Amino acid sequence: MIVIDLRETWTVGPILRVLDWVIDRLVDAAVGSRFVDVAQRGVATAHAAPMRLSGICVATLGIVVAGGSLLGGVSTTRLAVGVGLAIVGLIGMQDDRDWTTLRETHPVELAIAVFAPPEPPDATDDEGKIGQSRADPNESSEPRIAADADESLSPASGSEDSAKASDSDRQ
Repeated sequence: MIVIDLRETWTVGPILRVLDWVIDRLVDAAVGSRFVDVAQRGVATAHAAPMRLSGICVATLGIVVAGGSLLGGVSTTRLAVGVGLAIVGLIGMQDDRDWTTLRETHPVELAIAVFAPPEPPDATDDEGKIGQSRADPNESSEPRIAADADESLSPASGSEDSAKASDSDRQ
């Protein structure tokens, strides 16, 4: 793997130096800032009841869409969408669970699993060889499948046809 320090390049280096300078000044200015205090309270509120905050945003969007459908003539579709969004937002406002509790729910765990980036592969194995995988290339996955097929046979079924069907389902 080749690692390039972008701070030492002619193209990106000056941009990074300017960003470092600006961020240092902003951090110094943020110490007594009212804006930062309000933002921190907003983040704390969002973590304390994220569904309530989302519900407020969706209900507001629904009201805006419904109100926009009434201007210049009634659009039934936009009005129905706006009212639907407002109702969904009002229902969402009733949920006062915090982020930690919500994160343990199945839909949130599923969304996190879908959108989480994959783990990076290890560059070295136990012997310190770079570029080789940890799995034994001579090892086949067939014995493991056969072992799983043996476990899937229940005493009630006992037929080989069900074992073949379960093997074909796994492939």
